[in-house]
Amino acid sequence: MGFKVLTLKHMDKCGHEYLKANGVEVITSTGNSEAEWIKEIADNQVDAIFCRVDKITPAMMDASANLKVIAKQGAGLDNIDIPYATEKKIRVVFSPAGNMNTVAEHAAMLLLMCAQRYRYVDNQMRSGNFDVRYQLTGTHDLRGHTIGLIGAGRISQCFASILVNGFGMKAIAYDPFIKPEMLHVDIELKATPDEVWQEADYVSIHLQSNDDTRHSIGYKQFSMMKPSAWFINCARGDLIVEADLIRALEEQKLYGAALDVFEQEPLPMDHPFVTMENIILTPHTGAATQDSVERCTMTSCEEIVQVLTGNGDKVAFFGNKF
Repeated sequence: MGFKVLTLKHMDKCGHEYLKANGVEVITSTGNSEAEWIKEIADNQVDAIFCRVDKITPAMMDASANLKVIAKQGAGLDNIDIPYATEKKIRVVFSPAGNMNTVAEHAAMLLLMCAQRYRYVDNQMRSGNFDVRYQLTGTHDLRGHTIGLIGAGRISQCFASILVNGFGMKAIAYDPFIKPEMLHVDIELKATPDEVWQEADYVSIHLQSNDDTRHSIGYKQFSMMKPSAWFINCARGDLIVEADLIRALEEQKLYGAALDVFEQEPLPMDHPFVTMENIILTPHTGAATQDSVERCTMTSCEEIVQVLTGNGDKVAFFGNKF
């Protein structure tokens, strides 16, 4: 009897082909809620779940007695109940290296859009003001300016490498878990996060979402920033207090923000972010290039097959141990 994998969202064809070649049937969900997914998992008694950012709950794990592995396409495991999966001896695998460069490039794109006030300029041109360039203020070269990083892990360092080596920026960072010898790019580590918030021209956060970091960035941090500074978030939306960012922007504590992630996704169209002129928005597309999708899909599917065939010890990226 072959294995079954339920993918909660569309899976790239490379994953379908690889799994089929290894005797694994892929079932693409038609649901969009926990209740619908529970029914599909139970009806098919799947051996694996393939997900992106949708939450994997204990009830979903309980719905199939055959469930052996949950695979995340990408990095960050905050959408999966890891303690419960570990208790049930369900392997959680992911592909953190597959989208590293992609997210870093997306963050660099957002930074360039901030520096050039892309949203404002685009709106002005589309309204017929081709001469906006003659009255443009608040735009800057990147060279000689400072990028501040909250978190200095693999994506953050990749991002810093693009900015330091490609654009001549200075990079400063705070990360209590990173020592200078662990850095692969010229980043000045600061003793406190306050120094980063106060000194940087652009602050970008690169943290995991957990009990310690969730809602850890709010009005206090935004108020420390230079009035000319920009805030960038391509990590997780629940790291910040969104109402505090709105307040700080309205009070001109900082110049603007560029956001790829949000507390609630999809972002409601009546959210204040949607109409604010000093916020640049992208719909959690930081890791959505075709190259990244293929890499992450293949890594996760290979890990699924290894776990299902009893070769889990060969998996490079376990999200849990038992």
